[in-house]
Amino acid sequence: MYIHTDVFAFQSPKKLNQPCGDAYGVFRDLNATTIVLADGLGSGVKAHIAATMCVSRIKGLVGEGASIREVFKSVTQTMDKAWGSGDPFAVFTVARILNTGQATILSYEMPPPILVNPVYAQILKDRVYTQKKAIIHESSCVLSKDEGILLMSDGITQAGIGGKFLYGWESEGVQHYVESKLNGDRVDGEELVAQVHAKGRSYWPVGKGDDCSVVLGMNRRGVIVNLVCGPPQSPDRDSEFAHSFLRSEGIHIVCGGTTAKIIANAAHKKLDVKESDSPVTPPAYKIDGFEMVTEGVVTLNQVYHLMDEGISDLPMDNVAGELAWYLRMADRINIWEGTASNIGHGQIEFKLQGIFNRTQILKELADKLQEQGKLIVHEKW
Repeated sequence: MYIHTDVFAFQSPKKLNQPCGDAYGVFRDLNATTIVLADGLGSGVKAHIAATMCVSRIKGLVGEGASIREVFKSVTQTMDKAWGSGDPFAVFTVARILNTGQATILSYEMPPPILVNPVYAQILKDRVYTQKKAIIHESSCVLSKDEGILLMSDGITQAGIGGKFLYGWESEGVQHYVESKLNGDRVDGEELVAQVHAKGRSYWPVGKGDDCSVVLGMNRRGVIVNLVCGPPQSPDRDSEFAHSFLRSEGIHIVCGGTTAKIIANAAHKKLDVKESDSPVTPPAYKIDGFEMVTEGVVTLNQVYHLMDEGISDLPMDNVAGELAWYLRMADRINIWEGTASNIGHGQIEFKLQGIFNRTQILKELADKLQEQGKLIVHEKW
């Protein structure tokens, strides 16, 4: 079962009309979701730049294939050198949650993470050690469905210090507050981070205190959509290509007439043409047991132009709107792209209408969906 991690965040700057000195980032790959929360030294523009640079560097190293420990070691060594030098400096937490639920959290001078589920909240046990001047926390756990990890900047845990609280709200205070908001039902991540942030911010005098950030990574069963378009380059691989698609977990969508014939033959199913009343979208097909079977590149081009629409605004009376809905509600999208050439895709009529060919439109769609936080697994055959 594919486990998807939803990420919710709420931030505010120390002073109104200034950038927040904290920054966060979310990076997904085939194996995991990585969440980074960085707290730049001070507040305002300088702190924001330091935190943003920290998040960007971690993203780059993760994208290059470095392990979370390699990334953490590299960035903490840089921050050790920058400490007190006047160079951009930030403390940070990195949480990597595998699609199996296994989570590792490494913190550099940051508040400890809190495990959250519908029943209780718990500060994770950690191994604490020093690295030059810094204190490092290392935690691990296995997150089931409906469980998550709450990360905070010290603007939350130190809220009220020297006033309402001697040492601030502290992690224990946040833990008890979170537990007071749990009722045994599904955790509303968006509401919870807003509540924790608002409570912490309320302990600071207006315009004083610190930047405040709360980030929650919450696990649930993910929705997988499998999209196949185009026949493989070699006809000898038609059967392998089709059965790879058919064996995949999740919703199955087929795009393109030739592709539909290959999939229908492999599945030993009949391929029918569905009648359409739409004057704009090409007609679709039907194969029993498949959620959607559509025409190819024209429909996909139409889908691309719908991807920025609100999900409730999608036209569900035509194939393009329905396909866009499936892609928008998915968490992980597996794309099987057949690379056999299609002479029709090079026709001047397509170019005059601004219609991307198969390779172009699948790339554009994948990029757009990735920007929207989807995990994209794109295979070419």
